[in-house]
Amino acid sequence: MSQFLHINLPLKHRLTFTANPVNVVPLPDGEILMNFASQPLITKLNANLEIVWEKIMQGQNANYVSSKLSASSDGRLIAIAGMTDMRILDAEGTTVLHTVAHRSWGWFLGAACYFSKDNKTIWYILPGDDDETDELQVMDAGTFEVIASYPLQESQQYAYTFHATPDNNTILLEAAAGQDDCIHMQLRLNDGIISLTELTQCDDVIMGNFAPSGKEFVMAPHYDGPLVVYSFPEIALVADQEQSAIFDGSKDFPSSEPDNINYSVFFVDDNNILIVSQFGRLLLLDRKDLRCKAEVMPEGIEFTAYDLDGNPTTNPDYIYDYSSNIINVMIVHDKLLLTTSDGQLRGYGLPV
Repeated sequence: MSQFLHINLPLKHRLTFTANPVNVVPLPDGEILMNFASQPLITKLNANLEIVWEKIMQGQNANYVSSKLSASSDGRLIAIAGMTDMRILDAEGTTVLHTVAHRSWGWFLGAACYFSKDNKTIWYILPGDDDETDELQVMDAGTFEVIASYPLQESQQYAYTFHATPDNNTILLEAAAGQDDCIHMQLRLNDGIISLTELTQCDDVIMGNFAPSGKEFVMAPHYDGPLVVYSFPEIALVADQEQSAIFDGSKDFPSSEPDNINYSVFFVDDNNILIVSQFGRLLLLDRKDLRCKAEVMPEGIEFTAYDLDGNPTTNPDYIYDYSSNIINVMIVHDKLLLTTSDGQLRGYGLPV
């Protein structure tokens, strides 16, 4: 008897690359931009995951710092934040409109640019040195003039991620220090002045996304903590659930190591939350009680059992844990997108 109801998702689109995508950026009309971990290449895809164009962008990939890709919501501008510079390009990626050179980011660090919802400003972070902290800057998207700046807490300690919120004037900034720490800040720009508020109530959790209603957002635990849901704009804890209650035995995957949440959680709609597990499973939770209601089974996703030494095994007495061929999970343009270990981008419908 299976532990959970299974929701089978048929594969709708598939595209194979020679390297794994590291950024998948939505564009208007269902299109997306992608770049890759080991290639200075940017690819534009249409809504059916068919290649529109591919271009070499002189991306920098060193010290585990991959160039980070972003785009304005109107598709007019592309930003590439690399190891030693940040470049703004036109929509076709053929012309560099502006470049900001900076000192090199350290290992595993960096930050993608963020285009405001009205596409009037571009937010980005410059790495500091021993005597200066990292610096948050805001640029006018029309003139590329720096209109505001704000010194951050540390120098070269965090990888930063900007998150849009339902409020056009509010941005969340996530700062992750590898396995050590994760903090969140609320950003606003008023009359050319940046205001920054540290969200101490969200320490050591990892941003998921906002519910379509805009009234809540979900966050994943950094380690052993619970899954948590916060209200917006109050940013108050309104619900949580321990991981043991979510998995509740994992009868379909017997092993000596328990399964847990692997940093990624998403509101699919206002009533359902999707989590990605350490084993590579996709579990659908009911928002009301944050308990698992079904396991999502995308076509073509396979699991391998491993023993304590990391060797594949089929002997149930020696299974330590599992791994699927999923690398990353994203919800983009109301599609479930998966990247896999064999270099594929796979597209599915949503599981609700």
